[in-house]
Amino acid sequence: MYAFPVKTAKDNSAVAPSFCKAKYFAFYDGENLSIKRNENTCGRSVMQWLLENDVKKLIIKDIGRNPYKLAQKNNFEFYYAGDNRVETIEILNKIKTSTLEKLSQQKLQEIIENHNGTHHSHEHKHGNGHGHSNKNKNSFVFV
Repeated sequence: MYAFPVKTAKDNSAVAPSFCKAKYFAFYDGENLSIKRNENTCGRSVMQWLLENDVKKLIIKDIGRNPYKLAQKNNFEFYYAGDNRVETIEILNKIKTSTLEKLSQQKLQEIIENHNGTHHSHEHKHGNGHGHSNKNKNSFVFV
């Protein structure tokens, strides 16, 4: 079963750029397409939900380290949706014609590093009245 994040519940929705924040996911078993609402709010819970739906092939534009590790542990295959706007029909055509780009380990690492560098500049609040910030997480040394 393939799955990929989409922006709307329409059959020909655009692929959503964010994995864990996607409101919907498209599921494709090779014959049937279904769109399901994503009620999860973090990458790990999204991955758990995908596992419960028998997904083994994930089509992404972006993914964080934690959901990636869980997917890797469960032998997921990763495919790249592309950088530009891509619609569901284009993804299905690529699956049917075996032209969907399988992600190399190197490309996956680039996606994860980019995700960590650009999507986590927000505060995380915890109980006990403290919080931490991941702002400016990247450290650059210029010589």
